[in-house]
Amino acid sequence: MPITSELDNLKKLESVGFDHKQAETLADVIEKSHVESQESLKEFIRNENTKLENKLSNKIGDLDNKLSNKIGDLDSKLNNKISDLDNKLSGKINGLDKEISNLHIEISRELKDLLIKIFGIIVGTVGIAVTILKLFP
Repeated sequence: MPITSELDNLKKLESVGFDHKQAETLADVIEKSHVESQESLKEFIRNENTKLENKLSNKIGDLDNKLSNKIGDLDSKLNNKISDLDNKLSGKINGLDKEISNLHIEISRELKDLLIKIFGIIVGTVGIAVTILKLFP
């Protein structure tokens, strides 16, 4: 309580019939009561703030745990999906490798067959040319 308020209280108490000593004592008691109530209010607010902080910390901790669990679940699901895709792609790639290898073998065989046919055509053409040269000397 400010000094001006205390002086005002002294004047009011003296005006209603209290002597200066009584008014001063009563004003002192009022001031102490006022200070104690302020301290009690501060302590009450501090305690309430502490309780709220604890509750908030607990809620945040719970949310953090839940989010960590959800993220962990999503991570494991994602890893499983990636693993499945990797396995499927590996299977497809192996299948394509085999097909490419088979096509390579088939193309080689066809090219050899074509080379033999071309060689046969050349030999036949040379044979016919020699025969024609022998018939018409």
